[in-house]
Amino acid sequence: MTGWKAVWTIARFGWKRDWIGVMITFLFAMYVGGSIAFNLQYLLTENEPLWAMNMLVDWLYLMTFPAFGCLMNRTSFAIWRDDVYTRRIAHWRTMPIPLASIVQARLLQSVFQLPLIGFPFLFLQYALSPGLQELVSPMQLAAVGVIWICYSVVVNTVLVWLELSTSGKRYVQGYLMFILLCVAAAVICRLADVQLFRETLKLIESGQYGWLPVFAVIAGACGYAGYRMTLRTMRNRPYVF
Repeated sequence: MTGWKAVWTIARFGWKRDWIGVMITFLFAMYVGGSIAFNLQYLLTENEPLWAMNMLVDWLYLMTFPAFGCLMNRTSFAIWRDDVYTRRIAHWRTMPIPLASIVQARLLQSVFQLPLIGFPFLFLQYALSPGLQELVSPMQLAAVGVIWICYSVVVNTVLVWLELSTSGKRYVQGYLMFILLCVAAAVICRLADVQLFRETLKLIESGQYGWLPVFAVIAGACGYAGYRMTLRTMRNRPYVF
């Protein structure tokens, strides 16, 4: 089994087996989106909102949007203890499945899930925040979503590399490092008086749609580079658990 047939087969198998994980991730997105909506309403209507509120919204966006490309299930929660991803790949390597197809299928899952979960996440906030409705139209909000999806694709290339190329403990450590980097980025932006989410709104509100293909090309280039790096590492890594 080779080529795109193998990629689609692996991807469909993953979704069929982990559909509960997709639903849990979706429900998590709705919970976080609902929480952010009330914070956004406060931020967009108050003349002098609390300084920490902007930082909180930026941190949640930086951290949670990329998570929509992952699955929240028993497998992911047991990765530290059981190194389940290494076990799964070791099992797949006993079958006539190319490593390239495994990596492509995992990246495909992320690319499909990000808009599938990300857009409802955004539009729930739009429905619950009149202040956001006054700033942008639904189409403009969709364009804002494309920006955050492109960012999330870049992050997911790193997360997929950690998932497929390292041990379970290294993956958890790497993900915790990512969360801390999101905190640091949100703090730095707040100290610099930069509000990331509002900046993306302003970019689209001002009609600068020409940036969208630029962001898409950057995300695609990073995705391809991440694919090559993951494939190279998987060929050389040990599969001991």
